[in-house]
Amino acid sequence: MAVYSVTILADTLEQVTALADRDLDLHRRAARRRPTTDDYAVPALLTDEQIDRLREDGYRVEVHENADQVAMERSADVSPDVDRFSPDPPEETADRDRETPPQATMDGPRSATTALEQLMDLSDADERPDGPARSADGSDRAVFGGYLTPGEVESAVSVLAANHPELASASPLPEPSWEGRTSHVLRLRAGTGEPRPGVLITGGVHAREWGGSDICVAFATNLLRAYSTGSSLQYGSKTFSAADVHAVLDHLDVFVVADVNPDGKAYSQSIDPGSPQRFWWRKNRRREGLPGSAVGVDVNRNFDFLWASGIGTSADPAQLVYKGPAAFSEPESRNVRWLLDTYEDIGYFVDVHSYGELLLYSWGDDENQIATPDQNFLNPAFDGKRGVVGDSVYREYIPAADRDAVVQLADEMNAALGQVRGTQYTVEQAVGLYPTSATSDDYAYSRHRGDPNRRKVLGFTIEFGQQFVPPYGEMRGVMADVAAALTALCRRAATT
Repeated sequence: MAVYSVTILADTLEQVTALADRDLDLHRRAARRRPTTDDYAVPALLTDEQIDRLREDGYRVEVHENADQVAMERSADVSPDVDRFSPDPPEETADRDRETPPQATMDGPRSATTALEQLMDLSDADERPDGPARSADGSDRAVFGGYLTPGEVESAVSVLAANHPELASASPLPEPSWEGRTSHVLRLRAGTGEPRPGVLITGGVHAREWGGSDICVAFATNLLRAYSTGSSLQYGSKTFSAADVHAVLDHLDVFVVADVNPDGKAYSQSIDPGSPQRFWWRKNRRREGLPGSAVGVDVNRNFDFLWASGIGTSADPAQLVYKGPAAFSEPESRNVRWLLDTYEDIGYFVDVHSYGELLLYSWGDDENQIATPDQNFLNPAFDGKRGVVGDSVYREYIPAADRDAVVQLADEMNAALGQVRGTQYTVEQAVGLYPTSATSDDYAYSRHRGDPNRRKVLGFTIEFGQQFVPPYGEMRGVMADVAAALTALCRRAATT
């Protein structure tokens, strides 16, 4: 059954809310009220049957494109060997769902150096070809045409650390994935000495959002190169001076985990003509303890922030937003927690996702308010009353100083992003039309409220681009946009 990229249109907020009770692949974070038409638009991936049922129930559905065809087109932007650098999964799953893509952008595996070359210079991202390009040594290999695989991400991280030993180190995260893959954290800093503020950046949490990993690696690659050469850092029309670059690495610890969920991405990238729906996989690849044929937990619904509330999550393992059997049941979310526990000076957190061109700040469970401190996620008196947009029963407390700080930082990131090639994202609170719980950004920010001895971590989510997986030529422009935003955040954190 074919899958289509669509926009569901609703006349009332009640109709929008009712969509959450259906078994639909909704892109909830990108759902918006359209000011020009005064209706509500919810992006989704739907089958023919689902489209017909919604129309019968009074919804309007705009069909944009055949998502299966998009999946096959994007498979051409993946290298032929999805797992060539990654460890094998446990024996019982080694041969299951591990096919390699039938299409490729080049003959033979890319080296780590080649993979980094395609991310190294984003100053003229809009002018780079979408496909094979002549590389620096004069060969015709496709340097600029392909998303990184999970193995390439880890190989690139290792090469960056090896090439810049005075500025970078790569360390394995403590818990391998369900299929035995190990992700690494890349730590960027110049010099040694006293503790310094930290920024944690993560990507690849959702399997089908391939570009998050590429953004993280491109950000680190270009920052390291600029520092090592003493040069400015340019993304399109946005320039960071050499002094800016030095400020970041001289005064910050920057931690980058480019691929939080490597199992999910490997599965998403292993599509073939007979199963294009694999491309749209969202969760990790957990099977243990799940009933029947159910697979996977939504890693970004597995953090210990109102996990038990059910706000924007599901307890049904078959659902896309399945929150898992317990908070932090998944090795991927535990690895993020470990980083925050281990590096106590981390004060900023950014989780990179797609799509929607959004810069989001806490909270995601309900609308913000600054006047009533007892309305907060720790107060059991409000259990069952959170998570309804537009009501006056409950709103999540955020101190005015914190609200002002995150809005200012998000605006600065957006200003830098907009200077690259004129794109502007929307800065807003994460709650949107669909409240959520158990997300990484809210967990990061909530930690100091539960334990005042912990450092406050200002959390953000970036929803990049206009598709889950843009064509790679467009993705290069997106990488420049978001890398500029991340650099702007780091510069501010280093100088505050």
